[in-house]
Amino acid sequence: MSVINSNINAIKASNASAAANKALGTAMERLSTGKRINSAKDDAAGLAISTSMTSQIRGMSQGIRNANDGIALAQTAEGSLNEVTNMLQRVRELAVQSASGTYSNDDRTNLQAEVTELTAQISDILTKSEFNGEKLFTVSSDAADAKSFNIQTGSKSGDSVTVKVDALDFAAIVGGATEAVDAQTQDGDGVYTVQAGDNFVGQTRTATADDETNGTIGGASPTEGDEYTLQAGDVIYLADGTETHAAVAAGTSDGLSIESAATASAALATLDTALKDVSTVRATLGASQSRLESAVNDLTSNVTNLSDARSRIEDADYSAETTALAKAQILSQASTAMLSQANQSAQNVLSLLR
Repeated sequence: MSVINSNINAIKASNASAAANKALGTAMERLSTGKRINSAKDDAAGLAISTSMTSQIRGMSQGIRNANDGIALAQTAEGSLNEVTNMLQRVRELAVQSASGTYSNDDRTNLQAEVTELTAQISDILTKSEFNGEKLFTVSSDAADAKSFNIQTGSKSGDSVTVKVDALDFAAIVGGATEAVDAQTQDGDGVYTVQAGDNFVGQTRTATADDETNGTIGGASPTEGDEYTLQAGDVIYLADGTETHAAVAAGTSDGLSIESAATASAALATLDTALKDVSTVRATLGASQSRLESAVNDLTSNVTNLSDARSRIEDADYSAETTALAKAQILSQASTAMLSQANQSAQNVLSLLR
């Protein structure tokens, strides 16, 4: 049947040309961007998976940088403590020297001069060492004053490593304010919790059970719930009335002294304790560095594997896409040629009208 209103061959050729041009556009887009998935319509599920993987990869990559920063912090702290160790060793050497009876007081004064400078430098290191504005050390006898640096080493909440720097009780070495002690073993200003039967010099009454409950003593109108703060010169009379402890001012410590053979010998024990404490902190820092380095290695491996998996989902396969491009180009040209032939075929109808 010969018709001219409906050229089926032309319609088929036109549809084939449109499909070929669409495939040609898709291949060109993928080859231009390097990605198989350029919008959600290309692969909705694949896009969701690759987006999730990208979040993990970028989070882990930042975690690697964070861990390396943590390693640098630990190295900075450990380097400072290495110098503190060197100075403590020198101070101990001077203490051993001063403890010998072959040296005069003038000699010990000269030895003390070096000790004073070294301990001042130790104090400067412990109080002024910083990493990116954060102080690294605390000079305190309270373990609760330890420094902790929480390093985020992963892409999720809780993926972290804590770098801990224990407080160093160096008051006896570098000097400074001494801390109060419990009044029951009172040798400095401190807070004493009242017991029934206790009394103080200058007070007009003896503590009762009610005072013990409320923690108050002395004065016409003691404040309920207060504790009695000892002052220098106060004397505690314990409940049995037979034992007393005199309170003395806590004040400040002048630091380590080797100005006599006796103080030099006593200083050795203090220095040994200090060296042990510093070594413990350094060991902890070294362990933290090792853990952070392991975290970096693990994260690097995970980033590599996740990137490989994301690439298989998201990236264009150039071998396949160049083949698809060549195919689409040939089909586009062929369908255009066939469309031209289909349009010409209707001309044969004219021969019937002659």
